Amino acid sequence: MNARVQQLIQISTYRSLTSQEEKVILDYLKSIPEVAVYEIIKSMVEQKSLVTIVIAKKVLHKKDYVTKMFSYGVLESNAQSIKLWLDFAIPKLGFKSVVKLIEDLNNDSNRLIEKAVYWLPLFISENENRSWNLLEKLREKVKCSPI
Repeated sequence: MNARVQQLIQISTYRSLTSQEEKVILDYLKSIPEVAVYEIIKSMVEQKSLVTIVIAKKVLHKKDYVTKMFSYGVLESNAQSIKLWLDFAIPKLGFKSVVKLIEDLNNDSNRLIEKAVYWLPLFISENENRSWNLLEKLREKVKCSPI
């Protein structure tokens, strides 16, 4: 990774980047293989970079990498940032796939389902009955889980 990109990623951990600075990172990431892009974005999640999800949306396209990044990032999320991870993954993977991932990753310590059910309605249009049914099943799981 070139020094300028590395410096900008470091800067992004404590302040927002300008559009020009963000473009420098994007141009670099678009010039390298997606496997390398995934590793860089994963390190940005670890460093708590403020632009991680914005950049990931623009440079990660393969289903495998999107799935891995969502799985990694959503586990690092809190009740607020999970919305950003849902916004990253649902358009690329689909609502049903993301719900399945959340169910698979959920446990008593991360309580992903509880965090997700609050935000998931934002990603469903009125006429998507299957998605509403999936959401209702998730809500039932939250009600049934011990507190």
